Amino acid sequence: MKAMWTIIFAKKKYRQIFADIESVTNELEAGNLIGDELEDISVDGRTFKIRVANTSVNVGKSNGFRVIYYVIQDNNVYLLTIYSKKDDVKIPSDKEIKDFIRKI
Repeated sequence: MKAMWTIIFAKKKYRQIFADIESVTNELEAGNLIGDELEDISVDGRTFKIRVANTSVNVGKSNGFRVIYYVIQDNNVYLLTIYSKKDDVKIPSDKEIKDFIRKI
């Protein structure tokens, strides 16, 4: 239930979040792996981090969202986290991301 609350909260605070990340999801659905690969984090697949502009608060990519996703061998893509660089939130550590990937 916490994940549902997080999505609702994000949608109220960042009204354009789904439109902002749509270009990322379109690229991934087309089979294009975009962003910077996080080689130290990957377990049995590949982990990527991409910067996305946050149009709800009119900031560019440098102060926008960070999207971290994971790809395994059969090209299944798992969204691990989306966070705003401007928010004062605890960014997941490399260890936390690895632990989450192992659960997938």
